[in-house]
Amino acid sequence: MSLKTVFFSFKNTLFPASVAASGATDPASEQTSLSLPVKSDPVLMQALADVLLLEEIAFEWRAPRLLLAGGLLLGAEAIESKALASDRVRTCTRIEVSHPVYFPQGIAEFQHAMGASEALSIAEGFRAWIKMDLVALLDATREVPKDCTVIEMSVVAETATDGIAGSTAHFRQVILGPIGHLATLAAPEPKEAHPFCPCCLFTESTAAFHELLQTNRFLGVRLFASRDSTGQLAADCRVNGVDFAPAAELLSAYAGTWPERGLEFRKQYVVIRSVARPAGKVANKVAK
Repeated sequence: MSLKTVFFSFKNTLFPASVAASGATDPASEQTSLSLPVKSDPVLMQALADVLLLEEIAFEWRAPRLLLAGGLLLGAEAIESKALASDRVRTCTRIEVSHPVYFPQGIAEFQHAMGASEALSIAEGFRAWIKMDLVALLDATREVPKDCTVIEMSVVAETATDGIAGSTAHFRQVILGPIGHLATLAAPEPKEAHPFCPCCLFTESTAAFHELLQTNRFLGVRLFASRDSTGQLAADCRVNGVDFAPAAELLSAYAGTWPERGLEFRKQYVVIRSVARPAGKVANKVAK
């Protein structure tokens, strides 16, 4: 079974045609089935707690959820579990995260994984989420991000909070989480003109985010692109857990420029947030 077949079988389960036809996958709309609160499953929450302990991340139980030291509140629910063979299980879960200051409304994202058993697959999905998504989310709750590369852009329309025009400058920060990268063949010579880095997936799809960057919304963005050994392309983008086709089209085009490396995928989770500071003040160093 190809990577593309597995990937889109998940999407068909999660986004039935009836939902797509209704227009409920518009990330600008808050009235979508994906924006409903996660119904935290006690068994899954214990599994998530076990993985957090293994990764040495402090938390407290706030039944039925988990509270991290930085104020992030986590909930998790099961979406799908499918046995592919006697020792191969594919699972999909969904984690919702909220913060009382930065995004009290909460944002959700899916975790897709495979393992020798359902429990191992779920644990692997949670581990990948902790290694990628959580890193960006934690940085998004800090005044100055410390673990991720950050792109900062000034907002076209500046507003003042104290009645003095131009006294406050507003910016959008794109917090670039760790990248996931797999390729079955070694990189060819000569290598890419610009080797894959934490900026690539977002900068190659930035044009699709123009309108969202002009808002003050707190956004969690999933970026994924792949190309198989036959040259077939696949891409996906979700904003706060909702399909965002404009970026997926650009990501697919980007995958088409990669050098031949057999089956290859590149993925990342980024957070977009708004910051403000007195006009003229130099920003603290946030980019790595």
